[in-house]
Amino acid sequence: MIRSLLLGAAALFVAAPAFAHAGFLVPINEAPDANGEVLLNATFSDAFPAMEIGLKSEAWVIVTPDGDRKDFDRMAERPDRTILQATLDENGLYRLSSGERLGRKGEVARIGDGYFLLGGDGLTKETLPDGAEILTSQTATVSDIYLGRGDGPSASLESEIGRLAIRPVADPAGLRAGERFEADILFNAAPLAEYDITFFSPSSSREEGEAGTSLTTDESGRVAFTPDEPGKYLLMVRHIAPAPEGAETDVRSYTTTLTLLVEDAG
Repeated sequence: MIRSLLLGAAALFVAAPAFAHAGFLVPINEAPDANGEVLLNATFSDAFPAMEIGLKSEAWVIVTPDGDRKDFDRMAERPDRTILQATLDENGLYRLSSGERLGRKGEVARIGDGYFLLGGDGLTKETLPDGAEILTSQTATVSDIYLGRGDGPSASLESEIGRLAIRPVADPAGLRAGERFEADILFNAAPLAEYDITFFSPSSSREEGEAGTSLTTDESGRVAFTPDEPGKYLLMVRHIAPAPEGAETDVRSYTTTLTLLVEDAG
């Protein structure tokens, strides 16, 4: 009975539409103009890269090629997106990020060593097994994209934003079809080994957990793939863990995304 419930709860956690929305950044102009200006859309959606709900944050940040941090030039909030303007005025690799933003509060169940979201169809307080513990939870999300301008430093790769990180091993800007991409998946700077993450490619399904939308880290917490076509890709990792000291809830439900722009091999 408990085993079947756990399996059902895990499936719900992966696929329930109420929890499937993820925040991400997508560029309007995919490369800086002559003045280094870029425009991006920031949105929440369960159909990447389509836009649905505007992503708002109080922690927007740009990490420069030298590792310094600066603000976006301008932003405009709309119902389905936030439009961001930035100037990449130095050569090198930039990290453009929502920062870690805290969102809605809710409840999770702790059953053994696992956490399961409450509130979806089929998983309620009334259906939990004996011994399950109800905990308060809050979402914590980070949405990133790396963009480059010319040749220059890439200290932005070593920057830390939030507890749950997708850290590219090498410069991801200018990635081409047929080239291997690698990233380390970290929580509190420690690798998440043999951990499943979601992967959306131009031709894949947009449902978490469907065939072709999952990758698994190796024993060192590294994930790798080779894109076979140009377009927009998204890596997404979710992780529930005890909240840091002083937080308003027992646990936090972390989601971190990284948008990748893959160019044609030619």
